[in-house]
Amino acid sequence: MGEAAMRQNPILFVNVGWMVNYRGPADDDPTLGGHGYLKTHKIGYEAWNFMPYRGVMYGYIPGSRQVNLRTLGSSASFASLQGVTVVWIARSPQNGITYIVGWYLSATVHAKENPISLKRGNIQISYWIETDPANAILLPVERRLFIVPTEKKVGNLGQSPIWYGGTDQFRERVRKYIVSGRPGVSKERGSPKQNDAEARKKIELAAVRHAVHFYRSEEGGGRNVRSVEKDGVGWDLTVTDVNGHCLLVEVKGLSGRQVAVELTPNEYQKMRSTEHRESYVIYVVSEAGTSGEKSHVFYYDRESSCGGDLVWRASDGRKLKIDERLAARLSCI
Repeated sequence: MGEAAMRQNPILFVNVGWMVNYRGPADDDPTLGGHGYLKTHKIGYEAWNFMPYRGVMYGYIPGSRQVNLRTLGSSASFASLQGVTVVWIARSPQNGITYIVGWYLSATVHAKENPISLKRGNIQISYWIETDPANAILLPVERRLFIVPTEKKVGNLGQSPIWYGGTDQFRERVRKYIVSGRPGVSKERGSPKQNDAEARKKIELAAVRHAVHFYRSEEGGGRNVRSVEKDGVGWDLTVTDVNGHCLLVEVKGLSGRQVAVELTPNEYQKMRSTEHRESYVIYVVSEAGTSGEKSHVFYYDRESSCGGDLVWRASDGRKLKIDERLAARLSCI
């Protein structure tokens, strides 16, 4: 859909719990959020918002809320409105910032809960929103970069899961963003650390190249990457997104497939420090420098961390087991 066509369509924002896939409940992909239901449940009804049912994508709005179709340009007598751009937003468990996570184009929005009631697993769910699956776009976690304003100002996102975008200027920014798209395993014993210094250096360089390429790519958010490997700051790359937010990326390369790496005392201190932990990323590349190389990227999970028990988690739900030594040894569990 072009920008001109997008301008003709009203836009609705829906604040939901954070998930990676929104394709049903999974132990490694809980629904994370602060609204009432999610305080006592691991799965929200929005968990199926990107899992089509009989050729239709249905979107759930948390809570029993009514959509004001008049605000979207509809007649007061209409029970539903077609051609709406629905933007799904959620708060990141990593840093507490609310981002755009995906959208439906050309959706039908009902003023009240849709009479269509679907059984998802053992849960009966009524829906407000529907669209063709081809019009449903879910962003991978790395590309969730568009920040939604939550400061306590008139027009900004508030407590309601339904929001109309505040200002024409903000809605136009979102439309341009949507149009452009920018803002087989064997087990091994022991640590796969490469003992030969020259070979180890090649593995480390390959891992850094992998990380740099990823973060500069569209898949990784098209970010600016600066190497600080020689500066002794406690991480290898400073990665900055379009909003000016930085990730402090420590890169580790492995010759094998088992995810187990070691940090220096300086790296571990920076990883745990209150100043850096929310930005500190562990980027591990297994089988680095080979055709089978694969990244395993772990971000700080603020909502799962408690006191001194700090958690770094990958987007697929895996988390790091931290064994403290003089510094620390990290392995995936």
